[in-house]
Amino acid sequence: MVVKIKPKALKVIDAIADFVESKNTKGSGARYALKFKSAIKKIGVRNIQYPQCNHPVLAAFKYSCSHFNDWVIAFRIKDDQLVVYEIIHGSLLF
Repeated sequence: MVVKIKPKALKVIDAIADFVESKNTKGSGARYALKFKSAIKKIGVRNIQYPQCNHPVLAAFKYSCSHFNDWVIAFRIKDDQLVVYEIIHGSLLF
């Protein structure tokens, strides 16, 4: 399955990586970003139907949701392609 991450979501991953780097050792931000992207790739499994997000705003866009640590990954799967549209900190969805 092809995984595409929209620029808006990539900016969030980059910002998280910069924050992690600022609080830890050199290279930790890059490692965190790789783990995050790896977690996204694991979502893209063929022949699996993901339900829509529980959050009403994300459901209105017909996004499915997964998570990585405290982060919510909003995505759609269509034509053997997983597209990540939003990455939002879970605390912002209450």
